[in-house]
Amino acid sequence: MDERIESLVKKTVSGKMYVYPVKTEYDRCDLFLPPIKMSAKRVCEYIRNQEPLIVAESCFTGLIKFDGSVEGDVFNRSGHVNFGIACNNFYNKPVDNLLTFEWQHSAGDFAKIINGGIVSIKDEINKSIEKHKNDAEATQFLETQSDICDALIDWACKCSEKALSFSKTVSNEKYKKNLEKLSRALKNVPKKSANSFYEAILSLYVCYGLIPDSIGLIDRYLYPFYKKDVEKGILTKEDASEYLQELFLMLQARIHISSDRFYRGGESHFCVGGYLENGEDGFNELSKLIVDSLMELPTWIPQISLRWTPKTPHEVLHYMMDCERKDPNKRIAFVNDVPRINGLMKYTGFSHEKAVHYTMIGCNEIAMPGGIVFGFDPMNIVRCVQNTFFNRSDDIVKAKTFNEFYNIFQEEMFNDLCEADKIGKGFQTIRERDCNLVSSIFIDGCIESAKSVTQGGTNTYIAVGLLIGISNVIDSLSVTKQLVFDEKRITMEQLIDALRNNWNGFEDLREYILKEGLFFGNDDDFSNGVANRFFKSLDNWNTGDNYLKKPLVFGNLVGYNEHHKFFGDNTKATPDGRFDGDMINFGIGQSKGKDRNGLTALLSSVAKCDPYSILTGPSVTNVLLDEQLVKKDENFEKLVYLFEAYFKMGGTHFQLTYVSKEDLINAKKTPDKYKNLRVRVSGFSDYFVFLNEGLQDEIIQRTTHAR
Repeated sequence: MDERIESLVKKTVSGKMYVYPVKTEYDRCDLFLPPIKMSAKRVCEYIRNQEPLIVAESCFTGLIKFDGSVEGDVFNRSGHVNFGIACNNFYNKPVDNLLTFEWQHSAGDFAKIINGGIVSIKDEINKSIEKHKNDAEATQFLETQSDICDALIDWACKCSEKALSFSKTVSNEKYKKNLEKLSRALKNVPKKSANSFYEAILSLYVCYGLIPDSIGLIDRYLYPFYKKDVEKGILTKEDASEYLQELFLMLQARIHISSDRFYRGGESHFCVGGYLENGEDGFNELSKLIVDSLMELPTWIPQISLRWTPKTPHEVLHYMMDCERKDPNKRIAFVNDVPRINGLMKYTGFSHEKAVHYTMIGCNEIAMPGGIVFGFDPMNIVRCVQNTFFNRSDDIVKAKTFNEFYNIFQEEMFNDLCEADKIGKGFQTIRERDCNLVSSIFIDGCIESAKSVTQGGTNTYIAVGLLIGISNVIDSLSVTKQLVFDEKRITMEQLIDALRNNWNGFEDLREYILKEGLFFGNDDDFSNGVANRFFKSLDNWNTGDNYLKKPLVFGNLVGYNEHHKFFGDNTKATPDGRFDGDMINFGIGQSKGKDRNGLTALLSSVAKCDPYSILTGPSVTNVLLDEQLVKKDENFEKLVYLFEAYFKMGGTHFQLTYVSKEDLINAKKTPDKYKNLRVRVSGFSDYFVFLNEGLQDEIIQRTTHAR
């Protein structure tokens, strides 16, 4: 890391590189205009009124932050009035303890802008205006998009003038030349296509503020520029690394230092590697440079995932896992392309050529470049177990076989899925009342359809369902089959009584279940078979007959919120030994020592549980390891082979935390002594002491694997 980047790092981690929005005064007579015209006029005025942040060390500038006075980007939803109404009423406030409102993620098609420039978007708009010339509403929307393109070009020109003006005050000759180069480049990008690796990153830098979620597959769309410039001798690896680092520092600095998200590794998530359209693995020399450059920075954002394929060299996985174990800020996770791509093709209808371009975003959500995630509202899947035992008790008592019992359970599960779909439709109805103008030029299909991304303008969307408590459901089904129907240790009436009494008077039964229950995660045919049956039912229900008009890919994470606790607080006792009010599980794994047969068995169970590739949405597999497994190189090499085998068996994801249970418990009791203890949570990393109690307790309950 050179002196220039070191200086920018110091300013970034101290919060001095945050871009403060400039307040904009609007003409009250704007209220006379049609709503969309008024919004567009004010958005353009806001963009043109901002001031670029430039310091002497800058090679880039142009980030825009929205302050809520206009409808801003589609990720932060600042200024989106109806989204705010939905948040106030339903965010972290479940409806009927079944579904709760959540955020949505997207990924801009930055490659399109870099390679074609804003002028190419303007050409698309003009063609679409001609196509929709008889539709006044569509034409009006398209005209706003053209206006925003013009405002963005004007913004780049303003940044260019500021850089040139500032360069005249800088005495350091190297920095002066950097600023002059910046000024010249901003006259070309993002208006026109980038001519170099430097201009490609600059174009991304300027456009990112209009859809500030994920930068996507930068090792793919930046690679042609990198390769060409290196071959021409106009770019060195050192230069490229500096440019990448300044880009990453912008992603960190975008969050205000006072925000709890400043230290969370769930922002600006992107990927390296993965299948290319030609079937080859995409991890290249730029991929490694990107990772090396990020690892040099003592920052928390962005987060990065390796997309593994069966063609990924063992050395690449070893390198990435080695970076992960040495990274104090826990920024790296791992995903498997095979189930992800299979799931996208099967459930979204994307071709293989399109599916290979997916990226991980946010806390491990999944999106296509130029696409958005719709749905993504967490559902309490354990509620259907409660309904089966508390509302259908007369029916399940009559069940002579597990198949008969399971059919009743499946009815309740399907009923809850349909009810969740109705509630989700209500959430989406509120969301789509906002017409997003700022981000739609970066989302595929919005120009062609002449509709906002919030109002169905794109077909490059992934329909997602989040199921919290999957392992509780599998374990409850498994215990019921084991004790009532196979071992005949108890009757169905006795199990129902135990649940209704919250295990009071049935302590011996609960102790037996916790000790001898055939729980998921132990790689036995019994629990694996129950898990397969659950996912088969999910696959059978998932026909696409829902408000999103597409089959769903399901996930199991909770993001930054403790949905597993909200839901658990109001969920009655379940057959897996859970008490009334206990948290339910998230992720696809196990906790409280129920995975008794070690790490290999747990990973094997997870890899085998979903042959349908339906759990390929925002899904996480958390693994808590004894730190000796990663500190000693001989143990670490075995660990790499173990996770490689897990991916080869079909595992979709893993993220690692190395810390002792004792340290976690002590950190909760005396947080001041453990301020630097960092963990992987639910698709993101954070300091343990910053987490809410529900997330802390979940991490403490994870089984620590020492072999």
